[in-house]
Amino acid sequence: MVRLLERDQQAAAVDGYFAEAADGHGRIVFVAGEAGVGKTAFVGRLVQRVAEVARVAVGGCDGSSTPAPLGPLVEMLPRLPAQVWPPEATGHEVFARLVTALREPGLREPFLLVVEDAHWADEATLDLVRHLARRVHTCRALVLVTYRPEDVVTGHPLRVVLGDAATAPGARRLDLPGLSRSAVEHLAREYALAHPDVAPADVERLYRVSGGNPFFVTEVLSAGTGAVPPTVRDAVLARVSRLTAPACAALDVVALCGARADMDLLEQVLDDDLEVLDEPLQRGLLTAAAGEVAFRHELARLAVAEPMPAFRRVAIHRRILAALLARTADGAVDHARVAHHAEAAGDAAAVVDHAPAAAARAADLGAHREAVHQYRRALRFAHGPADGRRADLLWVLGYECYLTDQVEDALDAVQEALEIWAASGDTVRVGDAHRCLSRLHWFAGRNAVSEREADLAVQALQGSGTVELAMAYSNVAQLRMLSSDVHGTRLWGRRALAALDPVPDGRKRVEVRVHALNNLGTAEVVSGDFDAGIGMLTASLEQARAADLHEHAARAYCNLVSCAVAQRRHADAAARLEAGLQYCIDRDLDAWTLYLQGLQAQLMLNRGQTTAARVGAEKVLQRIESAPTSQVEPLVVQALALARTGDDGWRHPMDRVVRLAEGIGEIQRLGPVTAARCEIAWLSGETERARRFAAETWPKATAADCPWNRGSVATWLGDPSAGDDAPLAPPYALEVAGRWVEAAQLWQELGCPHEHALALARSGERAPMTEAVERFDSLAATGAAARTRALLRASGWSAPRTPRARDRRHPDGLSARESQVLALLAEGLPDAAIAERLVLSRRTVEHHVAAVLRKLGVRSRREAASRAEPRQP
Repeated sequence: MVRLLERDQQAAAVDGYFAEAADGHGRIVFVAGEAGVGKTAFVGRLVQRVAEVARVAVGGCDGSSTPAPLGPLVEMLPRLPAQVWPPEATGHEVFARLVTALREPGLREPFLLVVEDAHWADEATLDLVRHLARRVHTCRALVLVTYRPEDVVTGHPLRVVLGDAATAPGARRLDLPGLSRSAVEHLAREYALAHPDVAPADVERLYRVSGGNPFFVTEVLSAGTGAVPPTVRDAVLARVSRLTAPACAALDVVALCGARADMDLLEQVLDDDLEVLDEPLQRGLLTAAAGEVAFRHELARLAVAEPMPAFRRVAIHRRILAALLARTADGAVDHARVAHHAEAAGDAAAVVDHAPAAAARAADLGAHREAVHQYRRALRFAHGPADGRRADLLWVLGYECYLTDQVEDALDAVQEALEIWAASGDTVRVGDAHRCLSRLHWFAGRNAVSEREADLAVQALQGSGTVELAMAYSNVAQLRMLSSDVHGTRLWGRRALAALDPVPDGRKRVEVRVHALNNLGTAEVVSGDFDAGIGMLTASLEQARAADLHEHAARAYCNLVSCAVAQRRHADAAARLEAGLQYCIDRDLDAWTLYLQGLQAQLMLNRGQTTAARVGAEKVLQRIESAPTSQVEPLVVQALALARTGDDGWRHPMDRVVRLAEGIGEIQRLGPVTAARCEIAWLSGETERARRFAAETWPKATAADCPWNRGSVATWLGDPSAGDDAPLAPPYALEVAGRWVEAAQLWQELGCPHEHALALARSGERAPMTEAVERFDSLAATGAAARTRALLRASGWSAPRTPRARDRRHPDGLSARESQVLALLAEGLPDAAIAERLVLSRRTVEHHVAAVLRKLGVRSRREAASRAEPRQP
């Protein structure tokens, strides 16, 4: 086996990870490197080294078309246990079965799984990678995931997965750099010795132009001209130009078949003349294995495919399409692949036949983004309102866009469908479209438009006796619930359930029922009837999960978490968050995932984990496509976290969230935003301004059936009678009554350290205020501590001195042991060395490292190390 140049260090690292995996400490390693740097060769050498002692399964992501869901896993199946993917299993079930197989203690060999080119991965495959990253440390498996960092730009789904995986105990990253000048010179010298009749390459120019890219270097040398072309494409085409005309023509076919072409298909397209491929095989342009033919590198395939004349391209795609359609008689159809070639061939009928089927399959597996791509593909060929299929395609496209947080695109699709149905006189579909538009406009933060669309839906469907009417009623109930109007929620929710009486059993009936129960349950929990509300919400969640109603289950999780966070039920909120995030992430429900992550940031802030809360909030806000409703919570968290620590950067997020909350107009948004504005005004010494903010929101707060949001506003009014007409949540009721120390005690019992200190600080009494300073100092809330010190001095009392850095408790809540682990991370020690230094098991160290990353709100060991306090000399 020839040694790869300048890869010894990386090879030693993956060998070590494999040894750890064999011992039951699985690893997932993200192997990063630019196109052509040698990722496939590097992984291939590992496969060769462990082939006798591991069960190896390799799958690649296809960048040549809209990828089929879980394509890499499909390729791996022959090497995996048979029970991993039974017929009709959902994506989530497949993920769980795979992890179970990787944990199987009776297996003699560990697993090596390879996912190549993850920058092209479909959403379901990315969900699988995320799923494995969180659990692989308990498996006997090493998972390698290769990708090109230059293709993973801001907003790329893989970038989100990398961020999520960074804090997982078993996740690692490996970078493959380009070759050094000396390595390039070594390759050139070896080639010159083997080919003395070829003019030697200019090494300096070769290194400068190639940047040490191994593929580029070898292509230039293999061209055999001695010249150094300016691009990889030129280098590849120089080699292709030396082929005979028939071989060039066959190479074009392989290039358009995709990343890999099976030989049976090529035999049909090439009219049984497979021998024509021998020439490019011998010249090293192609490889053949396991019944498939592929280019030696994707860069070479693109170099051949991209400059191909347009009509030649269409002609080849038509031949490929004809061969694929001929196979459909056998029953096994890859609809995504057929749709890709049909579009390239300009075959509208085939696109409209196969793209929707590919989209439906993708949605079933939770790959909703791929579903969007396929529906859009179909719509490009379903022309004009007269095409009855167009409205139906627009409708399902709108739903998939909604699930993937592309709200404006969803609005456009549903509006166009509505216009088609209105023109044809289909009042039921028109009414249902108005109901859908109501929901979408609410997501976009346009509540007034949402209310109008809800009214139009009820008007259009009134008296129809349909399931659509029942859902229109439930939609109005939802709007009343979101406005914290418990009476209106009960009225419309009961109407919705009653409207189901004439509706036959079926999925749509279940859908309306779980929707209505969700609305009713949430309203009851928010207004104070906890037992009745939780019963209905839990029933809604269980029925939605049983029926695979992804959106409705996600919504139930969001409402359960939102209520628990607002009511400071931390343990319940954390448990629901873990289950809800797992559910939403596994099913590619981006909108709900972002909403839950915003609530997670708020929960961390409530628990006093200020830095982690701010980082979590900023992570959500980086998703620029997120809906306004998903931005409110993280913006509040970001503003408060900055203000409490004395950072003036709070102004921008606060200005943004005030505009959003006022546009939405619901007390569930206005309450937290107003409370944050008031606290920041108090921190700035502007008590009267805080009272004015509270007074502006108070009319809406008193009209809402929500003691917690009402209380968060009432506490800043300075009016002891604020809670006389409507109940306030207990700690706020004590604050309004001026019983600050009792309120502080209750906040402490609820596990809210900052609110505990804030109540003491606002008491006006010397001893509680002095204690508040100490509490704020322990939380690293320097802004709040400084304000309280100023209040003490203004009253003529002395204030505790500002503590030295070494006297402070860790601001992010790290335990003493976690602080030790952080210090050792700063020394660059791996888990095994940390375990030896602290006399702990490696598994315990992994858990400590994961806890440190989570509490610090960072994604990597390197980031955590940078946060460690410098050692004292």
